[in-house]
Amino acid sequence: MGTKTTCRRLIKAPASQMLVVACIFMLLVESSAGSKARHFKWDVEYVFWSPDCIENVVMGINGQFPGPTIRAKAGDTVVIDLTNKLHTEGVFGSPWADGTASISQCVINPGETFTYRFKVDKAGTYFYHGHYGMQRSAGLYGSLVVDVEDGKKEPFHYDGEFNLLLSDWWHESVHHQEVGLSSNPLRWIGEPQTLLINGRGQYNCSLAARYSNSSLSQCQLRGSEHCAPEILHVLPNKIYRLRIASTTALASLNLAIGNLPYTLYALCMVHGKKYFRSGVEWVPNGRGNLGGITCYAAKKNP
Repeated sequence: MGTKTTCRRLIKAPASQMLVVACIFMLLVESSAGSKARHFKWDVEYVFWSPDCIENVVMGINGQFPGPTIRAKAGDTVVIDLTNKLHTEGVFGSPWADGTASISQCVINPGETFTYRFKVDKAGTYFYHGHYGMQRSAGLYGSLVVDVEDGKKEPFHYDGEFNLLLSDWWHESVHHQEVGLSSNPLRWIGEPQTLLINGRGQYNCSLAARYSNSSLSQCQLRGSEHCAPEILHVLPNKIYRLRIASTTALASLNLAIGNLPYTLYALCMVHGKKYFRSGVEWVPNGRGNLGGITCYAAKKNP
């Protein structure tokens, strides 16, 4: 991983083990026109994790997988001090973070810290992810939520909201995956072992096994495990907004919201005509444009 001598580093960090991204604290600083500069400091390293109840190695941000949610208001400036390569998908005006390493932007070497600074001028649901090698497949991603600016209202009413990150997960190391995908002839890595929701899934487990005396130890969940199912707590007759993004590396997904009517309000961060739905919606592959959907569901019965 080399860089040109012309690459500018804003902050130098002591060389150590390879870091990818990290977030330790957020500090709000007043900016012009009532907007804020939202500062994050991120430390990223490989950590042992069990996304689907099978222990593996992931790229964690401050010991967290997926990465922490970045929340800002339209017009704010986001400032992130980090190492390695972070990409914000769908944010206009940041093409330097959207291309090939060492061409549109110099890579961030191990042990170095780089400062990203970009303005979020459009409210919506986004996500960020590592943009070098197989970093996203290794778990380097998280949500970026931009609320409407002060003095404005959302175009629709809702009583609560949830972020959902959909991703694919392989048990084979990302290094083996990368070698296989870059080989000639290509060595296909196969279908993912598990699909994750907010970094959680269960490998080789059925819903029944969750409540039975299954002989599979990874299926005997108590609720505190990394792989315990994501539970959305809702109340009857309330409206909830689901902020959904597909962070998959290779898989294209279909999302079903079982037996609940819902309305699709935005696709790829753009609000448009309302569409009533009661079945399945396509969530595009996260490669390229963001597969982000903003919708809400009304629960009619307890």
